[in-house]
Amino acid sequence: MAKILIIDDEAYIRDVLSSRVERMGHIPAAAATLDQGMQILSRGGVDLVFLDVNLPDGSGLEALPLIKQSPSSPEVVIITAIGSTVGAELVIKNGAWDYIGKPFKKEEIILLVRRSLGYRNAKRQQNYPLVLNTDAIVGNSPLMKECIHQVAQSAANTANVLIQGETGTGKELFAKAIHDNCGLTNDNYIVVDCAAMPEALTESVLFGHKKGAFTGADTASQGLIKSADKGTLFLDEIGELPLSVQKAFLRVLQEKKFRPVGNSTEVTSDFRLISATNRDLEKMVDQGTFRKDLLHRLKTFAIELPPLRQHKEDINSLALHYMDKLCSKHGISKKALIPDTLRVLISHDWPGNVRELINAIEKAILSEPDLPLLYPMFLPARIRVSHANKYLREKKAVQAGDDGIDGDPPIVPTIPFESVLSLGNSSQIPTLKTYRSKAIERIENVYLKYLIQHTHKDLEEAARISGISKNSLSFLSLC
Repeated sequence: MAKILIIDDEAYIRDVLSSRVERMGHIPAAAATLDQGMQILSRGGVDLVFLDVNLPDGSGLEALPLIKQSPSSPEVVIITAIGSTVGAELVIKNGAWDYIGKPFKKEEIILLVRRSLGYRNAKRQQNYPLVLNTDAIVGNSPLMKECIHQVAQSAANTANVLIQGETGTGKELFAKAIHDNCGLTNDNYIVVDCAAMPEALTESVLFGHKKGAFTGADTASQGLIKSADKGTLFLDEIGELPLSVQKAFLRVLQEKKFRPVGNSTEVTSDFRLISATNRDLEKMVDQGTFRKDLLHRLKTFAIELPPLRQHKEDINSLALHYMDKLCSKHGISKKALIPDTLRVLISHDWPGNVRELINAIEKAILSEPDLPLLYPMFLPARIRVSHANKYLREKKAVQAGDDGIDGDPPIVPTIPFESVLSLGNSSQIPTLKTYRSKAIERIENVYLKYLIQHTHKDLEEAARISGISKNSLSFLSLC
């Protein structure tokens, strides 16, 4: 028996799906808005979500990552209208299990529920090997848990793995974790930085060469591919591999054989390939700078590492981990992270990801090595300036009671007593009813200002979003 949530603003759809789910022996739950759905999800226990794309308070597709990160990490089936511009590729790339078009048949619902729940149960029962060495991988957020789960899946076999992510997200750490736990009898772990190899020497470095094969080849070299025999070859920044070498490397992946430069005979190497890139290889394929057939070989299994700005809940544990590690490296007594410093770290968007965070912490602990606490003033100036600017913008919005930061929902201001005392005797504190009435009025004004701005004065759209009739909205917006 599973708990299945239906998020759709059409009561008929909610009723039909709830009835069908119940007849299948499962427990249905229904929500007409994203907000209601997220409240149900926050309590956990949901196994499957039927999610409409267009909802009164937002897009189901945009909310998909948050739904996947909710406590029970449910499977998601997107509900979309036939003829909608929402395509299958967009839905699946956003993390959905599948999608279904309106109107749908009873058999479609039954099949989707059975298959998605069957997959979920099978996933729970899989006995992936424990990732025994993840000391360098820090994080307990849903996004990081999923990535670590994918490491465990990868370690259970020897399929090629492609790790993608922005610079500084920890691609090399994840590659090493896969190697350390995949059970290879040979401990060879060969790292190749494709971006650092001169193009003219790439073939020689990878495939090796015979003595005298070219000017400067005073001795023979077996090459890094052969060095990885019975172990792991990690090609970092695979997107930088020259197009002229890609075809030859594709054959190595297919045949496990290659011919060193200047050699007439082939040699073999049985290695496990892990590659990583911060580039969009699909786009490079379209541009003709990366081979499509090679990309297919590389990404038998793909892991997408999230940027730090998407899992800021891990910043505290990351900061503590690297503070201890760096203090030990520099022979400094351990330091404590105070709340003010943590707030500054969390407010920063970290374009350089975890690598930037490590550099910032190292700079901070070395600023005053003898002090036991890590203060905000020790952090790099650009991070403190960024935090100060955000704080001042928010403070200004609260004080002015205006629309807040352009494009963002306004910050609802608090209502000081002084602004309410003028309603009556200035020597008396107002009644709770009076204070509440004034506070609600001010909050409504902020909401209406933002709503009218957001919809560009389109009252029909504003009425749809707010749930207020067009006539009432016209009246309120004039007040």
